[in-house]
Amino acid sequence: MAMGVALMLGKKEVELILAEIMDTIPELEGLIASSQTGKVIAGQTLRDMDHSAITTSVVGLLKETKTVSKAVDQGSVQSMYLETGKGYTVAVTASKTMVVAIAGKDAAPSLGLIIRSLRSAVEKIGKS
Repeated sequence: MAMGVALMLGKKEVELILAEIMDTIPELEGLIASSQTGKVIAGQTLRDMDHSAITTSVVGLLKETKTVSKAVDQGSVQSMYLETGKGYTVAVTASKTMVVAIAGKDAAPSLGLIIRSLRSAVEKIGKS
């Protein structure tokens, strides 16, 4: 279990939650669970990626989205997605946890399912 992350779930249990989502949504290239400060709890990606660098970058983006959300008076940021030329990066936050998904362009029709699955995952991880 990652230091500084108050969880009752162990790393193996979090990995099982992520594996279930990966099995359900074949377009996913990776999932990373972390604290909202970016400390990685568990992650799996189809290719070698720096999970810590990814979560740290997402934390920075989420800070900026909170500024935008406050400016437009739309409430707190619960999720965000970034579309690039090759795919999507989706992050969902809850409590003190965050799950980041990496997916290819073929995931466009599955974005709703990805977000719902990530919400479920952060709730399971965060309630522990």
